[in-house]
Amino acid sequence: MKRASLYSLLMLLFACSISGTAFSEESQDNLEQRCREFAKEDGVPAAELADYLKECIESLKEEDADKPEKSD
Repeated sequence: MKRASLYSLLMLLFACSISGTAFSEESQDNLEQRCREFAKEDGVPAAELADYLKECIESLKEEDADKPEKSD
């Protein structure tokens, strides 16, 4: 019985880690899309776009990290 419980717990932890990774990738794509929209609004030249995106994404990540977690 203990092995079954341990196995179930390990599978649950594994599933959570996979979904966390997928969420991170989705968030990265979302951040990049938002930054591309900002760049378009700001009229960033194509030659400067890569640097702009990099700085923008880092800035948005810092903002997200500074936000307190919501507790339900």
